[in-house]
Amino acid sequence: MQVNLKKSLYLGLAALTFASVAGATTASATNANAASHHVVKTTKKHAKKYNKKHAKKATKAVTFKVTKSLDQSLVYKSTGKNAIFTKPGGVKNNKLKVSKSDMGSKANSNSSNDLFMAYQEVRTSKGVHYYKVVSFDKKVRGYVYTKGVQKIDNPTTQAAKPSTTTGYVTTSDVHNLPVGYKFGADSSIKNFNGINFSADKFTVDDAVTVYGGDTYYKVTDQTNPLINGWIKASDFSVNMPDSVKNAQNTAQNAANAIHVTYVSSNNLGSTVMTKDLNPASLQSNGTYHVSDVVAAINNSLKGTGNYLISSSNITDRGSYLNDNSVVNKGENLTVIVTPQTQTNTVKYTVSQLNNPDSFDRTISKVSSLNGISVNQNNFDSLFKGSDNSAFNYNGIKSQFLSYGQPMYQLNGGTNNRYTYTFNAGLTETHAANPNLFDANNQLIPNATFADVNNQSMSNGINGLNLIYNVKDNQTGQQLAPTSGNGVVNLFG
Repeated sequence: MQVNLKKSLYLGLAALTFASVAGATTASATNANAASHHVVKTTKKHAKKYNKKHAKKATKAVTFKVTKSLDQSLVYKSTGKNAIFTKPGGVKNNKLKVSKSDMGSKANSNSSNDLFMAYQEVRTSKGVHYYKVVSFDKKVRGYVYTKGVQKIDNPTTQAAKPSTTTGYVTTSDVHNLPVGYKFGADSSIKNFNGINFSADKFTVDDAVTVYGGDTYYKVTDQTNPLINGWIKASDFSVNMPDSVKNAQNTAQNAANAIHVTYVSSNNLGSTVMTKDLNPASLQSNGTYHVSDVVAAINNSLKGTGNYLISSSNITDRGSYLNDNSVVNKGENLTVIVTPQTQTNTVKYTVSQLNNPDSFDRTISKVSSLNGISVNQNNFDSLFKGSDNSAFNYNGIKSQFLSYGQPMYQLNGGTNNRYTYTFNAGLTETHAANPNLFDANNQLIPNATFADVNNQSMSNGINGLNLIYNVKDNQTGQQLAPTSGNGVVNLFG
């Protein structure tokens, strides 16, 4: 009985204890879940609020819009304070166009190419103002902060007209406005439909100096007032341009010329050549004296290898002329020419400087030179010709006198003690060859064998005079000339 009671009490207490524990556990779990749900709910709420706030900030990109269009006739200059960008500052994908440093260079530039035209003002969504600009040379276009450029109030200033306001325009670039006056003036060249006004006289009506210092003249054609505009002062001349003079002379010469047909006396049906000539001294009645005609024809025959002619060799419409004849301008003449058959060998002299250190225009003949061997055909083709044949100095120089050629270096003296080296520079001075070279050391056109052979100088030298430097091979010194009769025959 007692055992069962104890057992019953024990089981009852155990059940009660389990129930209490179970109850406590359930209550604990319920409170924990409630707390958990509250925290999750609060965190999501705050995250949503935070994300919404910052997402709004992140998606608000910088934009811009045009606030006004600007007067495109105004001129701006860089201040050097700001760079130029492809878009206003802060706008997505913006890139640098011109650095601040380069803008500083443009601020100090005197070239109109570095000026700007501002044609729009824009404002960003942040309230910053920019100009959209383009440089005068059209190489730069973009956006710059408004303080990056400043307006030039007077891009041009009044300038003085030339002392003589009537003259010629030496360019076809006539502008509507002075280049630098405003944007686009450089490309505002007027089109006069191919009219050649180079021979027209112009009047200077106005003059201005543009930014950078260039002066422009406003000019008007006196013949055709519709041809007018602005040109650089340097493109205005009070004198007729040489090109115009030459063109006018050519046209005038063509109008005043006589037309000559040259035929060979060996075959009167054979035309040797034809030329248009302008004899000297055209008379007021449009005629030439026959002596002037003969002189012009003979000058044209120089270097042809034909004999010179007289008036009796000329026919005008089938009639032979005489010394009293006159010839009309524009006349067609026939001239009978006869080839020269006798050939001469050009005279040549070898000379050296009296003073080997400087060319004092005193030279002496050289004698006792060793002979040389040359190709006979080459020698004959260059050193032989008729009196009126063209003398080919350049051919002789290249085939006989140039470095490595047979006459470039000559030898003389016992055991070839002396070396003579050709000096082209001194040979080609007027003093050395006055019938071959003019005072400017230029080869005289159509010089003939007769011209060279008849050359006579005060020191008695004639013919093709060749100047050589002389060196003593034993001492290595340049030498003054030794006595000698100057008779030299290099070719045996």
